[in-house]
Amino acid sequence: MQVLYFICGYVLSSLLFLGSVSIEQIPTLLLNTPDRRLPMTDYQLPMPKLSSAYLDRIDEDNDLINYFRLINLYNIHPVVKKCYSHTGPQGYGIGLFLSRMLKVKQTFVSDRILARRLSENSTYRHLCLLEEGPTPAHNTYNTLRKHLGVKRYAKIHVNFVNEANKLGLLNPNIKQLPKNRREGLILIGDSTPIRSYCSSKGIKQENGSWLFTDPSVSFGHPHHKDKYPVGHKAHSLITITGIPMVSIVSTRRDSDEIHIFPLLDGFKKRFPSLNIAYIVLDAGYDSEEVHKGIYEGYTVILIIIRGKMVYQKGFNSDGTPLCEFGYPFTKTGVDYKRKCTRYHCKKVCQKDTQIIFPCSHSERGGFVTYTHFRDSYRKYGPGLNIPMIPATHSKRKRPPVGAKRRWA
Repeated sequence: MQVLYFICGYVLSSLLFLGSVSIEQIPTLLLNTPDRRLPMTDYQLPMPKLSSAYLDRIDEDNDLINYFRLINLYNIHPVVKKCYSHTGPQGYGIGLFLSRMLKVKQTFVSDRILARRLSENSTYRHLCLLEEGPTPAHNTYNTLRKHLGVKRYAKIHVNFVNEANKLGLLNPNIKQLPKNRREGLILIGDSTPIRSYCSSKGIKQENGSWLFTDPSVSFGHPHHKDKYPVGHKAHSLITITGIPMVSIVSTRRDSDEIHIFPLLDGFKKRFPSLNIAYIVLDAGYDSEEVHKGIYEGYTVILIIIRGKMVYQKGFNSDGTPLCEFGYPFTKTGVDYKRKCTRYHCKKVCQKDTQIIFPCSHSERGGFVTYTHFRDSYRKYGPGLNIPMIPATHSKRKRPPVGAKRRWA
């Protein structure tokens, strides 16, 4: 009997492989016995469906799947749990917040688009833990924002930043940075334009201002990434590894430097246990008030990315004082308590054979001079000539004439 079953299974497998019989016709063949013949009827067997979510989950190179797998849900669950009273049916829970993260990750510009994509894409529902039951409507996210508020959103962000700090991602050991730098974080501050998705056809008022459908939208200066200057502006502080710490959204016409102090205040309030050693800004923040205010109020060394600065007579283009023969002194240290920088003469003039009169300080161990912060924090402050940002662009030698170029 077992041999008969083996022969029948082998024959059915061969027929399926050759395509002579479909899988729906197998029950009919099994029921056709010599005593009772049944007509060849098509039977539909319930087979599990292979969804696109399953195919995405088994793809090891899917960046979106790998991104959501690394999310620690414990940073979200305790905060979202406090927003609901636990009476009545259970809501979507952390799935709503995960879908909000999906909205940012996939750049969906509205909640309506997010709700539609969730209902259409099974992979999105799997990532947001919304596989069972109906997907949320677009107005559900408005309820989530009201329940969470700004403080609870900030609390979730603090949880993620603290986890990154435990992993050593805020202040990693970068070999290109100087080893004798101050202990603390290196932050980078800048602003970026936010394009408005409301109607950009404003109505000019009597006082010269423009009124848009969104009252927070305003005109600003054109940007190289966004030529039409209508919208908002986001001012942010991020770590040197690219982790955002605190952000402020303002109108488009606001200057960058007026928001640097509120950003630092927000950082100290949100992360009181973290210390800032340096902050790197661009030329838009290069003013005496910003230099002095950051160091005096927060004891943070400001580094400005800019071109050459013009100094008075007796200094070179880098802000280093010169001796009476025109040789630059060597920087030997910064006294942060006395708020001055010390420069020492290394007797370079003794190697110059064209000097007729000898230096009067050569026999006394060299000359020592100081520059004080109070004269100008912008020109003589603690952030002067600090090699904090390593050079990333190297000049390549031009190939000889007639040489063939190699493209990597």
